[in-house]
Amino acid sequence: MDYQTITVWTVIKRFLIGWAVAGLILVVVSCVKYKEFIVTAFANNTWAWVNATMPVVIMIFGIEYMLRSVFR
Repeated sequence: MDYQTITVWTVIKRFLIGWAVAGLILVVVSCVKYKEFIVTAFANNTWAWVNATMPVVIMIFGIEYMLRSVFR
């Protein structure tokens, strides 16, 4: 019989791969189970982000427009 040598790195790789697979399974199950909550939270936070950044974007474009008109 041909036995494979088990090293410390092999054990660490198997441990990390096992945790990654378990974490991925938990994420998928949570996304399926709490889909409505996740979609609602994402939509609310997205609109809050848009509402928070829009005045800043408008001010930046306004300042850029004024600077271009002054230096023409």
